[in-house]
Amino acid sequence: MTNPNIKKDVDFVLKVINNPNNKERHLPALVKLIKNFEDKWNDLLGPGIADFYTNLLNDKYKDDLQYSKRNDRPKR
Repeated sequence: MTNPNIKKDVDFVLKVINNPNNKERHLPALVKLIKNFEDKWNDLLGPGIADFYTNLLNDKYKDDLQYSKRNDRPKR
């Protein structure tokens, strides 16, 4: 890897999390994707450096999870 770009990876993970076709069976894979992101950037930059982005992704995942559990959720 020549020029790592954390912003590009964050954008990709957010795109996957925001995918309107996500179903309940996809949730474990989304958690794993966030964990893989965290592991990759901790290895490249050192522990704790990417925590801001990891927290952002986890918060977005949790928000979408709560949204999907509400009864007034629009059909996807």
